[in-house]
Amino acid sequence: MKGGVEDLEKKLQQKEYRKERQQRYLIKRSELDESLEEVFDQKTLLSLYDLLNTGKLRQVMGVISAGKESRIYHGISGDGVEAAVKIYLVSSAEFKRNRLQYVVDDPRFKSIPGDFRKFIYLWSRREYANLVEAFEAGVAVPKPLAQKENILVMQFLGEKGMRYPLLVEESFEYDELENILRHVVENLRKLYHGAELVHGDLSEYNIIVAKDLKAYIIDLAQAVKTSHPLARQLLEKGTSTLCNFFNKHGLKCEPDYILQEIVGKGDCK
Repeated sequence: MKGGVEDLEKKLQQKEYRKERQQRYLIKRSELDESLEEVFDQKTLLSLYDLLNTGKLRQVMGVISAGKESRIYHGISGDGVEAAVKIYLVSSAEFKRNRLQYVVDDPRFKSIPGDFRKFIYLWSRREYANLVEAFEAGVAVPKPLAQKENILVMQFLGEKGMRYPLLVEESFEYDELENILRHVVENLRKLYHGAELVHGDLSEYNIIVAKDLKAYIIDLAQAVKTSHPLARQLLEKGTSTLCNFFNKHGLKCEPDYILQEIVGKGDCK
């Protein structure tokens, strides 16, 4: 009899927990509706609710950055840690045309959809795949957490909702710049040899510097495999852009030398 009562109490507790969880979800959904429905279409909102309802996200809060093609929100992951929620907009007509060159010849995505929305979904999956491969190769990138349709959830690089600065946003001493450059090159080498990827749009705007001067590589959506026809061109362009920044700030940086440091080493996993 005692066991039956305990089982009944347990079932009631579970029922109350499910009811409470559903109520929290409905509240979150209501709050999201008010703040996001003017920006995102219904399909995007449903994908966001699904991430919340399945426990991959606990909360979505304020905007970290807003561009013409995507918005990044501060959130809390299912594990209770700070997360960045990147949501691609589905209203930019030039999106596919500007990015098709990166997807063509990518062996991981052989079928390129003609539908605009589905192409954005593919682009989001591709960025997630690049992050996974880079992270597993030991590259300092945001840890990928979840992906659904045009939404990407990853580690938030910052503290208490405040993002760490981009390389271009902060002033550094000479020795600090040396350390940052060395760390960036190490990561690009790991990216090249470990993940077999080349960052497709490397610049001072795609590097985040933490308090301990650890440099994180971000925005890997345009990264291509080292076997891609554009890989060498993109790598040379990236190293040139990188050196231009450091040279302007008094640190000697030669693109050919940096290129050799990245490509000329062995497996750096």
